[in-house]
Amino acid sequence: MALSCADMMKEAESQYTALELETRAGKPVKLRNLLMLPEAGLASARVILAEFADGDQESDLDSLETIVPRLRDLLLLVADAPAALKKEIEDWPMGMYVRVVDAWQEETQVGEAPGSDN
Repeated sequence: MALSCADMMKEAESQYTALELETRAGKPVKLRNLLMLPEAGLASARVILAEFADGDQESDLDSLETIVPRLRDLLLLVADAPAALKKEIEDWPMGMYVRVVDAWQEETQVGEAPGSDN
């Protein structure tokens, strides 16, 4: 019996869940799990996430000036409907970005592998 790629994709989507948002305009947007991004998207995510790590050496003021664009880029990258999300986030304060990113991380966090000692 052959494995069904369609069935396996559904299983992957249910295992590596997305955070579902509804914009103020009523548009649904899913913030996908990093593991469900295509190869190019994953490479872009790696660059954005590396910028956060590099920010550890910046002064606090520089960090505040660059964090919102980084968070915006990350959210637009993982969004399944980036145009709808772009319109939604144009007036978000930093606190809203932090709340959404925290919720996205919590929803998409992959648990430990079965039998892992860690």
